[in-house]
Amino acid sequence: MMKFEWKKIFGRRLNVTAMLSGYLLIGICVFAYISQASFYDEETGIYIEGMEAYRRSQERANGQTDVISEEYMTQLIRRIQGYGMNLESDEAYAEIIRPLGDIFYFAAENYTDMRENIVDRNSLLEVDLTDGARFYEQRMKKITDYLNMDFSYGNYKEAEKAYWIQKAENTVTPFRWGGMEVMTSVWDVVSIGFYLWFVIVICISSVFSSEYESDAASLLLTTKYGKDRLVWMKIAVALLFSVAYPSVGILLAAGIIGLLFGFQGADLPVQLWNSVIPYNLTVGQACLWNFAIVLLIGMTIALVLLCCSAGLRSSLATMVIGMVIMIAPAFFPMSKRSGLWNHINFLFPVRACNLKEMLGSFVSYTVGNHVIPYVEMLVIVYAAVSIAALLFIRRGFVKVV
Repeated sequence: MMKFEWKKIFGRRLNVTAMLSGYLLIGICVFAYISQASFYDEETGIYIEGMEAYRRSQERANGQTDVISEEYMTQLIRRIQGYGMNLESDEAYAEIIRPLGDIFYFAAENYTDMRENIVDRNSLLEVDLTDGARFYEQRMKKITDYLNMDFSYGNYKEAEKAYWIQKAENTVTPFRWGGMEVMTSVWDVVSIGFYLWFVIVICISSVFSSEYESDAASLLLTTKYGKDRLVWMKIAVALLFSVAYPSVGILLAAGIIGLLFGFQGADLPVQLWNSVIPYNLTVGQACLWNFAIVLLIGMTIALVLLCCSAGLRSSLATMVIGMVIMIAPAFFPMSKRSGLWNHINFLFPVRACNLKEMLGSFVSYTVGNHVIPYVEMLVIVYAAVSIAALLFIRRGFVKVV
């Protein structure tokens, strides 16, 4: 019975085309990440590209420092200020920023207001070095100032402020430093899982509805196991597919990157992506968490579509619903007045697939004085939706017309 269900998924030309297209997309992305990587060699004055760029970037990071200490950051900013240049200028980019690489942007972002969408390079020129860079003090001040701001859609509650400040203070410091190029590519590969959800939508939409469209449902529902075992077998196969398909693609792509470069930087702190992140996680752990979230959301999408497929009995209608769930929320704006809407908006798949932004967003949900961080609420909501959909699938398939 299970073999027959697998055959129906892999036997449709549309499904096979979608699956191959998804894996092709991953392959193209991995090739682009590697081939388009670049490193500017100061000695020769040329850009080095490809695999060698990864190696040279790693060497530069390792040669800068092993720990982001207050002493190192003070010396770095003092040296940058010593040039006396406008850091937004092309001259400053060529003489200061390009040779320093990621460490420059990491430092500048720490002194940039959290509401800004881009790094303020000149923020480093405003740092008073009389008592040193006070890098970690500035990090906490930046977080605290943000939590105490007045927002038009509602302010943070005292319980939320206390929760996030304590979490940020408990972050292990000083941060270790190293090259992030390899693990950033791994992260990007995991994030491609968002596009693989479209394949799940295409392949799962007809699991139940096809039985009605082919008039086979009336016969199947009269068999001994048609109303029970058959239903659960279809659900099991759909869930296995929604886990196995993205897992194979993502793990294979990440494995290729690992074979070429190793997983250098996997043990570095996530704060190197954004210093304000208040979680004690390594980059490798964050990638694994993002991978788990991709699978969780993929399973939820599959169950919701199974519910629609069983109830609506139309493959096209189910597919359209799936595509709308995936695409439409990208056009939903954040409200300037309703904090409730914003908190709902954060939970749609298009926003929930990027754990990197999630970790540094300071989004939380409160139940009384209990604070639930964004990541935990995401897991709770998608688990609840999955269970609710699961309960209605059988009822939708076996109901009498």
